[in-house]
Amino acid sequence: MNQLDKNKIISDAIKATRLKRKSQACKVFKFKVNRSALSNEQKNSLKIFFVEAKRVYNYIIGNKLDPFNLGYKELKEITYLDKDKNQINYKLQYIGTSVIADTITLIKESIKGLSSSKKNGNKVGSLRFKSECNSIRLRQYGITHYIKNGSIKIQGIKKPIKVSGLKQLNNYDNIDYTVANILYDGYDYFISLTCFIDKEKKQTNNNIIGIDLGCSATITTSDGEKMKISIEESERLKGLQAKLSKQIKCSNNWYKTRSKIRKEYNRMNNQKNDISNKIVNRLLQNEIVVIQDDQISEWHENELVSKTVQNSILGRIKSQLKKADNVVLLDQWFPTTKHCFQCGNDLEIRLSQRTYKCDCGFEMDRDIHAALNMIEYYNRYKKLQSVGTTDLKPVRKITYKHYKELLKQEALLSSTTE
Repeated sequence: MNQLDKNKIISDAIKATRLKRKSQACKVFKFKVNRSALSNEQKNSLKIFFVEAKRVYNYIIGNKLDPFNLGYKELKEITYLDKDKNQINYKLQYIGTSVIADTITLIKESIKGLSSSKKNGNKVGSLRFKSECNSIRLRQYGITHYIKNGSIKIQGIKKPIKVSGLKQLNNYDNIDYTVANILYDGYDYFISLTCFIDKEKKQTNNNIIGIDLGCSATITTSDGEKMKISIEESERLKGLQAKLSKQIKCSNNWYKTRSKIRKEYNRMNNQKNDISNKIVNRLLQNEIVVIQDDQISEWHENELVSKTVQNSILGRIKSQLKKADNVVLLDQWFPTTKHCFQCGNDLEIRLSQRTYKCDCGFEMDRDIHAALNMIEYYNRYKKLQSVGTTDLKPVRKITYKHYKELLKQEALLSSTTE
């Protein structure tokens, strides 16, 4: 078989895969490595796995090798400096050629990113050395990694690794397994596995719901439901941070305390993820969800609300909602808080005012009023579209500028008809 025939087979396979992916959804499953089931050899292998990946990265950067002309087969032996700055010759034993190739690709992508940033007028420096490696990508399912008898086998590590959470895969049929990542959070190991599964039709009700994200109440719905969610730093975390500040940097005890701090932050992060996932899943059971694309990062500039936003899960909820197909975004310029749909006036309202009171006599809770306004703007926009001024494709984001243009066109059409 000549090279042309090989290229045609590869091209046809790529086309078939792309066609198949149109009827599939991408989903990432995360499994926790069961540390108690690991042998001492496996524990050491996992540890050195990340050490070797870091050393390869730093070796390329430190020796100023050109990643665009560097072959992964050239990196079987490397050098690194120990804590006393002595040069050590080292032969790679655990990571495979695919991990080395992916490390080179990572450096290429970083250089391209810096180059693009520099062209945009930003000041950039050179790539920095890694003090630690927290993620290793495994590209080829069936070669670099695969599932075997309730465990995951990783190339370079003897015997399959037992993980928690594999049972969740039983809920799906026809799973296509692809890229995996081995993750280390400073205490525990995880394996994230990217899969493609058949798309499911969601069972939704026929409701249109508006969602107001705020500080007084984390979430307020147009139905009048309020949810205030705050996960603050634990006393244990504060104590560990105080302890770390008194220890000698880079000492053994300093590293141990830092590891405990990471574990505590991971516990808080897991709590936030769990709550946000449950809330978002319940909200998306509505046919249409309307939210405003507020710039939450700007809220940190206000000292009164910065701490509240930091302890909440606003960013996570908004990020997850924006990815859903049945969510409509109103840009930040829509006056959802100021506008009164009873009389059409815009009323200036301070942050401390929790009740909306209009001169026409209309009065309502500030956040519920804003959520209801979002639905009103969405319905009005759909009505304006039906006039024929624009196409009727599904709307994902509505800009206030476009909305006002449609209002002007409607007014002009009305005056012409009269």
